[in-house]
Amino acid sequence: MKPAFRNIFVGLLIVLMDIEIGFDLLLDPVGYLLIAYGLSRLDKAMPLFGFGKWVALLLALLAIPAVLDPAANGLGIRVLLEQGRLPMEVSWSKIGIPGILEDFGLLLLFYTLCEGTCRLAKRHGEAALAEHMRGSWWLYFVSTAPMLLLSPFLLNFDIPGLFTLIVIFGGGSLIGQLLLVLGLLRAGRDLNGIDPQRRLDVRA
Repeated sequence: MKPAFRNIFVGLLIVLMDIEIGFDLLLDPVGYLLIAYGLSRLDKAMPLFGFGKWVALLLALLAIPAVLDPAANGLGIRVLLEQGRLPMEVSWSKIGIPGILEDFGLLLLFYTLCEGTCRLAKRHGEAALAEHMRGSWWLYFVSTAPMLLLSPFLLNFDIPGLFTLIVIFGGGSLIGQLLLVLGLLRAGRDLNGIDPQRRLDVRA
């Protein structure tokens, strides 16, 4: 299973990291496709990964517009951090709906990665790994979900203390992402002896 988890690990790094020299060196669609490929190598052992594969493919499609229009990539977050709100000239068609869909999809993808790995770990007696992945998910969820709920209001309302909320929830989300990435590396090592082509009973 180590090669499959390595595919997911590298793909996730591409998605989460931004390295730009006039253009984005790490294209998100490539990262999502690599994640989907890694999950496709594990979906027989863990059916939940099969669902995650389709989520990753959908995210790859949603990320294409940012590649075609680099000026829009990250525009909402950048302006929000600088001004504490989004200006009215920033339209929903460019930032709101696509951004929310991608954020929700990423939340769903993180769930499949964490929960799928957690179930595999529990089935093979790796309790510490299971707790690590479940803890990573809950930290990421409680840090990300509030901002997703607030996002529909950011274009039209001033929210007191918004910047402070972004720093707090953003910090928690970043730590959750880091723990997930480290957990995938650990899973590749601790679950390496499992046959990825063998379907497991994962109802528990």
